[in-house]
Amino acid sequence: MKKKLVAAVGWILLGALAEAAGYDANDFAVEVVEYVPGGGIPIHYWTSQPYNNPQAVLGRPTVDTVGDGAAAPPGQTVPVVPVYPAWLPSEVVSIGFGGHLVLRFGRRVYDAPDNPFGKDLIVFGNSFQNINGSQYWLMGNPVLLTTLNKPCTKEPAVISVSQDGLNWFTFTMDEAYRVNPDFSDPNFPGRYGFLGDFFADAFAPTLGRVYEPGLAGWWGQETDPTLPLDPAVLETDFRNTTLAQIALMYGKSAGGTALDISQFPLPVDPQTGRKWIQYIRFDNPRTSGATPEIDAVARVRGRSERFPAADITEDGRVDLEDLVQLSADWLEGTEGGIE
Repeated sequence: MKKKLVAAVGWILLGALAEAAGYDANDFAVEVVEYVPGGGIPIHYWTSQPYNNPQAVLGRPTVDTVGDGAAAPPGQTVPVVPVYPAWLPSEVVSIGFGGHLVLRFGRRVYDAPDNPFGKDLIVFGNSFQNINGSQYWLMGNPVLLTTLNKPCTKEPAVISVSQDGLNWFTFTMDEAYRVNPDFSDPNFPGRYGFLGDFFADAFAPTLGRVYEPGLAGWWGQETDPTLPLDPAVLETDFRNTTLAQIALMYGKSAGGTALDISQFPLPVDPQTGRKWIQYIRFDNPRTSGATPEIDAVARVRGRSERFPAADITEDGRVDLEDLVQLSADWLEGTEGGIE
């Protein structure tokens, strides 16, 4: 039995190392393939800079931003929360009327069977939940800030995915535009709009840091941008509720729009037998009336990556609780007790 426990401790230590690795830069966009700004790009009112820097979307979504002097203390570093999104030209890029943006992930994004909630990739914009116009967040107690009974503010952009950057598959309800759409067609993305709520700069607003009620300042470690928000959490759940309650619904997730590529007739990887993509494209229809912003894109990490083999309790940590559970399971399966 002693040898088995020694081996178990070894597995836990190895698991801890695996957990520490987490996600890396290749889980996000690493290259801007093409950016056509389009018309009506907004201007940042402090610096007079246009929101036309596509390099802003590379890497993970924004964790902390700065106060604007109205909704948050001026110039102060503040976490991105669902009522206060990323908003600087260095944090997000805007897609104007008739514009588009094409990005390449640092690695293939697979339709893996152990991806949480069956989602494969996540898009982050700067949508936000509305609060009373006379009520400001000001980095106060999240328990004391209540949202309005109305939808989050969003500016949708059409999302398409590809393996090679040439052959595209679009999230839309119009079958005529779903496979190899004609992006130059003025009717794109189709007569019947988007496929459900699967468009960019939409629900769920980004959460940069985990809400920890007992922590001074309330906001702790960075959220996990490769973990989708539970799809059981609906946009209506964010209305007429407190920022604290909203943040608790996220847990460790950073939110964003989570997507499933399994619906598309994508060629499979011959080694894994799984569908995959590596490019993502955002289009803003000419008549949209909105200028959506993109912060980042991320691939979803599957359970086998998220929970090392030694994380027996699947709580995201490799610690003594895993050893206790492993020992208990071991004894249950041993005839005659301890060997």
